Amino acid sequence: MKAPKLAFAGLATAFALTACGGPPSNADAQKALVPLLEQSGAGQISDVPEFQINGCVEAKDTAGYRCDTSGKVAIDIGGRRVPVPIGKNLRYVKEDGTWRAYAK
Repeated sequence: MKAPKLAFAGLATAFALTACGGPPSNADAQKALVPLLEQSGAGQISDVPEFQINGCVEAKDTAGYRCDTSGKVAIDIGGRRVPVPIGKNLRYVKEDGTWRAYAK
């Protein structure tokens, strides 16, 4: 009778750990990318179409996950929306409940 209880307890623990860990979702990573670009001097980001993260792996020697990030960003320049492609491996870290993106 102990075996089924132990198996259930182990399964419940695995689900609990999965819920609070793991790489960011596409939506979370997109929200983290905008401040990184704006702080780096890219200007005001108006849109991030076709955004996608892939191949996320746990970062080595530092916190977070490294993910291949691709898509486009629309930057407002002089009242015009200028599309700029993105294609970079970025690090995403969850800090104080919010995902942040880092170039290194």
